[in-house]
Amino acid sequence: MNNLTVLNIVIAKVWGGGEQYVYDTAKEMAKRGVKVYIAVDKTNTSMQQRFAEVAEVVDFNLYPAAGLLALKDLAKFIKKRQVNIINCHSGHAMQLCLLLKKLTSAKLVMFKHNAICAKHDFYHNWQRKNTDAFICVSKLVYDLQTQGLTDEEKQKFYLVYNGIDTEKFDKYKNVKKDDDKFIIGYAGRIADDKGIDILLKAFAPLAKKYRNIFLQIAGNDEGYLQEVKRLINDNQLTGRVEYLGCLKDMELFYKGLDLFVLPSVVKESFGLVLCEAMYCGVPVITTNSGAQEEIITNGVEGVIIEPKDAEALQNSIENIHRDYDKYLKMADEAKTKVQQKFSVQSCVDELIKILVGWVSYEKNIDN
Repeated sequence: MNNLTVLNIVIAKVWGGGEQYVYDTAKEMAKRGVKVYIAVDKTNTSMQQRFAEVAEVVDFNLYPAAGLLALKDLAKFIKKRQVNIINCHSGHAMQLCLLLKKLTSAKLVMFKHNAICAKHDFYHNWQRKNTDAFICVSKLVYDLQTQGLTDEEKQKFYLVYNGIDTEKFDKYKNVKKDDDKFIIGYAGRIADDKGIDILLKAFAPLAKKYRNIFLQIAGNDEGYLQEVKRLINDNQLTGRVEYLGCLKDMELFYKGLDLFVLPSVVKESFGLVLCEAMYCGVPVITTNSGAQEEIITNGVEGVIIEPKDAEALQNSIENIHRDYDKYLKMADEAKTKVQQKFSVQSCVDELIKILVGWVSYEKNIDN
């Protein structure tokens, strides 16, 4: 394990699911004796500070020309620190990473965080040929990425489920809830493809019918917040819906909820927020728009509905509100499932099986 040295290339400008994945896996790998570096842009001090909590951060000129201006310095760094694994987390950084592989002896791993189909043009065929492995964070992603590939090409693709850092959600054992309120929550990107408008449409008649129902929304605005505020105002929901912004302590948020809703319209490549809410013991409702059905069995660990169906969402919320004890039992099943299948510990177990095999093989050849 001590022979494994990993460099994550992070070219994103804002924090998202991919960046949280790097953070959590880096933290867990460091516990296993893996040396982990995270490369970020020189100008992004907030991301540097956040990643520095779990790994050694190195800064390069990654934003201009998709990081190609940093090629020489990165290659020198990889050789000097004897990095044997380069982890790429964005297609925007793929050309840079492929060139780094060519200039060094490091293996290249591409992490697939998006639910999009494989492309079969010359560039992507060349990319697949020269990449050592592709890690797909759900079966949906795996199936989409291997569509149309030969059996030989598929051998480079691995299904390794995403997972949450359960330690982050074990700090508070007894979070006191307001017995006079039934609080529904949403967490994620504030964007038009996340179904927030559907949630507000479903919530509006319930807010009129039940005086104790409230909605809290948390997440990073991607240009849709003004529309959300307009919908709140138009539906006379001021005082019943609260936007909390980006929260650092998500455990307190989840454990203050009575119900979590992820009403996505877009295909979710996984659903980290679902797992987080489930681990915190909160009943959940989501759509079948992506990999959510790999996490939840409808009627067992939560409720799954069709996307864009405000009436179905309204009815599901009302059912849970009326028969809450039944859904708390589902929440217990959900927490157990996350513990067993969707923790970052399980994720890193699988990643290390793949990566250590390469390093051991290369070491034996060198000897």
